[in-house]
Amino acid sequence: MNFFNPSAVSTARGTALLRICLGALMMLHGIRKILAGQKAFEASIAGMGVQQAETLSWLVIAGETGLGALFVLGAFTRVAGFLAAVMFAAIWFVTEWGKPLLAAGGGIAGELLIVYVVASLAFVFLGAGAASLDRKMSRAGKGRR
Repeated sequence: MNFFNPSAVSTARGTALLRICLGALMMLHGIRKILAGQKAFEASIAGMGVQQAETLSWLVIAGETGLGALFVLGAFTRVAGFLAAVMFAAIWFVTEWGKPLLAAGGGIAGELLIVYVVASLAFVFLGAGAASLDRKMSRAGKGRR
């Protein structure tokens, strides 16, 4: 491997590593909300003044868990990336709107959510990388021609 000009194989492996890590972290967020109880998460959303807190709590739980699973599996990765970016951008706007962008203690308000938005959006362009159902399905489709 040339350090300054990585091969397609190493790029695909690196993409897969990022995809699996992002998906696992998303799933952990969703599972934690399930284990703590959907009603507790609903109450925290309602406390922010958000309308339809019950519906939105279920959408976020399903989004974090389901889209995270799609990332881990590498299935429908580009679609999952787009939907996750939209979800995390919406969460950022709801939780950080009206706050100063630069946090008093250093850093940026909601910076982890911004990382989730950008990383999710990157997979719209990158695709799944190695070790993915997307790649397996793509190869299966080529064999049918």
